[in-house]
Amino acid sequence: MSPQTAQAFLEGLPRMRTALRDSRHILGPVAYARHMHELDADERDAKAILRRVQLRLVAGTAYSE
Repeated sequence: MSPQTAQAFLEGLPRMRTALRDSRHILGPVAYARHMHELDADERDAKAILRRVQLRLVAGTAYSE
């Protein structure tokens, strides 16, 4: 996932969670929990990608000074 994709994912995450919550009665408890768990994992991945980009930027500016 690119940093731009990670940022877009995180920006759309509240809408995705709301849509999933609204579909809970259709999905059932097991499918709902599985999808929510997958969203949580994807959120962690996206945040980790953005943290790595920030660390690279900080490291790059430290070396250029």
